[in-house]
Amino acid sequence: MREEELRELEEKLNKIDSVKKRRTRSEYQAEKRRMDETKALNLKDLKKNDEDENTKEFNIPTKEIKESEMKKRKSDKRKLSLHKIINIISFIFLMTCVIVYGTRFIMLYLENNKTEKTKQIADTIKDDNGGNKNFKNIKGDYYFSGSEVNNYVKYSNMIWRIIRVDSSGNVVISLDSSITSLSKEISEFKGSSTYSWLNKSEDEGTGYFQELLNDTSQYLTYTETCTDDDEDIKNITCKKKTKKMYVTLPSLNDYVNTGGSKSFLNQNSYYYLINNDGDKTWCVDNEGKISTSDGKDVIGIKPVVTIKNITKVKTGNGSKDTPYEIEEEVSSLIGTYVKLDNDIWQVYGEDENNVKLVLNDYIKNNDTEFENKYSRSGYKFDINEYGSLAQYLNGRYLNSLGYQGILEEFEISNGIYNGDYREVMKEKVKTKVGILSIGDVIINPEASEYYFATGSGDGKMVYYNVGSSKLDVKGSSNMMRVLPTISIKKSLVLEHGTKEKPYEVVYEKE
Repeated sequence: MREEELRELEEKLNKIDSVKKRRTRSEYQAEKRRMDETKALNLKDLKKNDEDENTKEFNIPTKEIKESEMKKRKSDKRKLSLHKIINIISFIFLMTCVIVYGTRFIMLYLENNKTEKTKQIADTIKDDNGGNKNFKNIKGDYYFSGSEVNNYVKYSNMIWRIIRVDSSGNVVISLDSSITSLSKEISEFKGSSTYSWLNKSEDEGTGYFQELLNDTSQYLTYTETCTDDDEDIKNITCKKKTKKMYVTLPSLNDYVNTGGSKSFLNQNSYYYLINNDGDKTWCVDNEGKISTSDGKDVIGIKPVVTIKNITKVKTGNGSKDTPYEIEEEVSSLIGTYVKLDNDIWQVYGEDENNVKLVLNDYIKNNDTEFENKYSRSGYKFDINEYGSLAQYLNGRYLNSLGYQGILEEFEISNGIYNGDYREVMKEKVKTKVGILSIGDVIINPEASEYYFATGSGDGKMVYYNVGSSKLDVKGSSNMMRVLPTISIKKSLVLEHGTKEKPYEVVYEKE
């Protein structure tokens, strides 16, 4: 056959082969089984592939992967445990700090509240004297009575005694000893010269004592003292009281309610009470008895002031050795003891630059008390008068002092006293060594029989200290003991000193 015919025949055969033949039933079933098997195999492969993908995606471990994963988990657990331990320790530390410091804060807060409460002066006094039979409620006021009571207060560097705690919680106190000696007169207290010496007013020369007190507006309130005219001490009334004055005097009520002659107000010295009896005035004598005076007697003045009820006690328990103290800082030097070489002096006056000192004891020669007349005649303190006390003090005595180089010239009052201390202060004398005058603070109640630089009447008589806070007059030519005064720079007295431990002044000796 020709090649062309063969190709045609071959193409026809291919077409026949390409035509889809009709399958028999057995062929169809066999083909279906093959397809099912193939599908099952493909599904298995797909599932395996999915598992492999999940293993990769979700870290589903194989044996090797599991071992690695177990090690990793153990390491993570160790790390987690360490982290937990650190967190627990930190938590415990923080909680400990909160508990400790929180507790301390709460305790401090409570302690401060407790301290503030107990430091309030009225509450402190009442707490300290609970059950004390000598601390009595009399018509709403609590009075101390008797002589042996712990009612001491230190204020403005002076020692006071508590008379009473009033119904408002204010504390009325009286100076333990008289601060000076004056005549009272018998007029109303507010118009008297005694009132002017004690209380500051617009008048010149007033408030000598009040100016010695530290910050009266902070610590003190006005004092209410009974001022009724009483004719019979068995029928004492209290219908009238002082108003708007800081400093008063003890009343008959105060003296009787505190125990009278058996009271701590009995210091075996003379002093005035605030009440009058018609043309007389009440006073206490050196035996503690209540008597009357015409007001011309020059005897003790015992100031009374009132501590505010909001005042807090800083320290102390009211005893003589540890009195209640109320001040943040004590500025006054009044009463401070100062040692110069072997001599002990006490501050009785001060100004911005200097302090005035009075010798704590009389001048002595070889342990013998020295005596000298005041002058040949009259009250003048004249350093040029031969043989006079003024000449002796500014001559032989001054030259005997090893510390004379630090003494400042100062003024002493040298007038005549006829009931008004301001008249005494009108006359001044400059001196290096002087003596006390009426109107000065007298801080040594035990000293006696010494001259004052103050005349009486026509000036021929001179006042002297009889003792027990009472002054009288005597001729200037009589021999008397000597209590000198001097002045030094305030800057030399750097600390407060006591009688037992006086402040020793250090200075350069010439």
